[in-house]
Amino acid sequence: MSRIPDANAVYGVDLSAAASNAGADTWVARCVVDGDALVVEKLASAAEFLDLDSTARDDVLPALAAHLGGVDGPAVAGVDVPFSLPAWVLGDRTWREFVTATPEEWGVLDGVDGPRDLYDAVREAADPDDGRPLRRATDDAHGGQDPAGFRIKTQTYYGISVLLRRLIEHEGVCVPPALPASTVDGAADSPPRLAVLETYPASVFDRLDGAGRTGYKGTQRRHVEARRRNVAALVADGVGFADDAARDCAVATDDALDAVAAAYAAARNYRTALDPDDDADARDRLEARIFA
Repeated sequence: MSRIPDANAVYGVDLSAAASNAGADTWVARCVVDGDALVVEKLASAAEFLDLDSTARDDVLPALAAHLGGVDGPAVAGVDVPFSLPAWVLGDRTWREFVTATPEEWGVLDGVDGPRDLYDAVREAADPDDGRPLRRATDDAHGGQDPAGFRIKTQTYYGISVLLRRLIEHEGVCVPPALPASTVDGAADSPPRLAVLETYPASVFDRLDGAGRTGYKGTQRRHVEARRRNVAALVADGVGFADDAARDCAVATDDALDAVAAAYAAARNYRTALDPDDDADARDRLEARIFA
């Protein structure tokens, strides 16, 4: 780990896969490491961040993958979306084979062609008593949702089949522990250009003194006050904002706050994720891992 410097840039992404509004509902935080602090330099919706005229999913997700895949390294991005499905779904494929095959062949669920189809196929094939659970081990560990569940099936489907599939086509991109840093050319001498980590803001806030994993999403005053407490907890643990507008945005919008939390988790776990002695087991390498 001593060979791994701080990342030049840290990104946090709270991903939406809404067909027409993905660009407005996806938020991106771009940060830099300044000593012991993580400074949020830019916090904006994906459409604004990427300078797009469209908010449509078909325009935004490929553009986001291209932007992140082309950043100067070493860099790290935390993305709030499930990176995989339960190991049994992948069958005999590696994680890379699974991701690059989607959506045409999604593990043992051949023929899945949309989020609702994914939801139905997983529920039809799942059998917890026979080693086919609905959730991954990392979901259980962090209180996460079923990746193919009704609430997040769309994010999972497009997050994997569009964003991650396109990201790993770029040279120098790793997705530990599913696609370890050791698989990137030149990793023995320098860190990969971009490490992409799965994050889960609720788990981040669950671990921060003074923060809360629930009660901060919404528009009522109590939700705003809960976000204000979560922002304060992040600041107390080393997060700074380049200007008041960025901080105010994180208080005003829960998607913006989640993007900052994703960046925080990515920065805190960057070196551990690239550790060549990482203790990931075979299941982690199929199911991926939430870094909180």
